[in-house]
Amino acid sequence: MEETIKMLDEGWNYLQHRGWISFVLSVVLGVVLTLVVSRVFRMVHKKGHYPEQVLSLLRKVAMGLLWALVTIQALHAVGVDLLGVLGAAGVVGVAVGFASQTALSNLISGVFLISERSIKLGDYIRVNGQEGKVEEVNLLSVSLRQLDNSLVRVPCELMIKNPVVNVTHEHKRRCDYVLGVDYSSNLEQVRQVILQVAVADELILKEPAPVVTFADFGDCSLDLKVGVWCRNEDYVEVRYRFAHALLAAFAREGINIPFPVRQVLLQEQKEASEAKS
Repeated sequence: MEETIKMLDEGWNYLQHRGWISFVLSVVLGVVLTLVVSRVFRMVHKKGHYPEQVLSLLRKVAMGLLWALVTIQALHAVGVDLLGVLGAAGVVGVAVGFASQTALSNLISGVFLISERSIKLGDYIRVNGQEGKVEEVNLLSVSLRQLDNSLVRVPCELMIKNPVVNVTHEHKRRCDYVLGVDYSSNLEQVRQVILQVAVADELILKEPAPVVTFADFGDCSLDLKVGVWCRNEDYVEVRYRFAHALLAAFAREGINIPFPVRQVLLQEQKEASEAKS
């Protein structure tokens, strides 16, 4: 028994002398502080005073600084020469700096993007030929979840340099259609039928009111522009339902949507036609 106690005492003294006890305590303290910081950010998020992407970024920065301090303290406890490590890191940092100009540009762009709060988590945006739901806003990139569930990463530099269309920034959204009707159609009748279909759909908002305007004299049709308003979450459903209801109403009222007509003449027919003329 005495030998066991002596061995434990010697092991404890060895670990304490080498600094491993301080190392373990530093790591444990880091874990505890991590839990505390996470809890604080959750409480702030519930109060809703700050945008979610800003809190997410601040949380990552706080966690990074916290574990940087914990790592420095833990390494110092076991006798690691921090000055030598930092010196080597400085040399490597200079070399990496020359090769990371794009990353620096994205970093600066990310700061501007987050500070102006033009997009937030959950928005549906289009940028540089890509579109999707914003899932994450970081200092270097923005992650978009596309309709096919794929994830695309857009560098922040592109978000600053290119126009960004935030489709869901407002609570309301307009469904736009271009309809062509036969030249023999009564435009006022067509307009009234379209408005009646819009009023009958409970998902289509009454304010702003539906819009029907004349667009152009097409090659084979009178072209109209139709716009109906709905809530963002109803957009896909309204776009299908309204088109389906319009087709049914046009068929019921005898309103024709013409197809483009093309006349194809074979060479022999063309020569015969020219001979007759």
